[in-house]
Amino acid sequence: MSSQDNIYYCHPIFRPPSEANSLLIQLTEGCTYKCSFCVSNLRKNFKIRAFNDVKKDLEIARKIYRGEIKRIFFLDGNAMVTPFQELIKILDYANKIFPYLERCSVYAHSKDILKKTSSQLEELSTLGLKMLYVGFETGNNELLESINKQTTKDDYIKTTQKLFKAHITLSATFINGLGGSGNQELSKNHAIESADLVNKICPNDDRKWYIAFLSLMIPSGTEISKRKKAGKFIEMTPKEILDELKLFIQNINFKNPNANCIFRANHASNYLPIKGILEKDKEIILKTIEFGLSHKNNLRPDYYRRL
Repeated sequence: MSSQDNIYYCHPIFRPPSEANSLLIQLTEGCTYKCSFCVSNLRKNFKIRAFNDVKKDLEIARKIYRGEIKRIFFLDGNAMVTPFQELIKILDYANKIFPYLERCSVYAHSKDILKKTSSQLEELSTLGLKMLYVGFETGNNELLESINKQTTKDDYIKTTQKLFKAHITLSATFINGLGGSGNQELSKNHAIESADLVNKICPNDDRKWYIAFLSLMIPSGTEISKRKKAGKFIEMTPKEILDELKLFIQNINFKNPNANCIFRANHASNYLPIKGILEKDKEIILKTIEFGLSHKNNLRPDYYRRL
């Protein structure tokens, strides 16, 4: 196969763990936001790729996989920033050449979702955009501002309402340890406000949606790494991370008894792999966290943790 027959990728590639078996197509490069913990803007210049270039990659994938593609994840950091009409063209073409396509998904920032109208989101959903991965990070506005997230807790609530109305599945991520060690009040607020956010966005039906937790890692060159180097930020210990997650779980209280919220804290950055259904498995999850707190030798060593 010649280089002209290779699907284009702008490295390094970041994708959700759940998209491991999906076709990856580069729709955008980099990210338009500059969160203090993220490396995306350090390694890539942002751009939205031309439709014909994306189309070419889809056609190459068609030749390689003979049309037997069921899922596509469109890279990169916030591909939802792509203008509505461009997204429509790309989804329409993907459906045309992949007859078995079941789902397309992207990373998205809440601001880019809110800029799309409800009718636009519904049209995108009809064409197969069925899951959006949104980095909530925290429900605490003070912390959101400090990490330069450029959004608010209220934005997340509005975002979720629009997605659920359009029948688009939400997969939201939070990050333990964002406030650093030595600030117990901020850690407490991070956990409680994040739980309050999850409680408020819980739908009234039994649709499946996802909440995941990562543990903060500090790549070189990020704003948080600069603060750490200057002695202005101290990383949380594994115990502090688990205590924070425990407080989050303790404050989950859904009004809907049929809630189907899939919870995961089994990312490679986490010290302890945890999974369950909120809040059905609340007590099981809390017991798992307690086990980690009392059996520190079972926690993932720092040298095994990855983004």
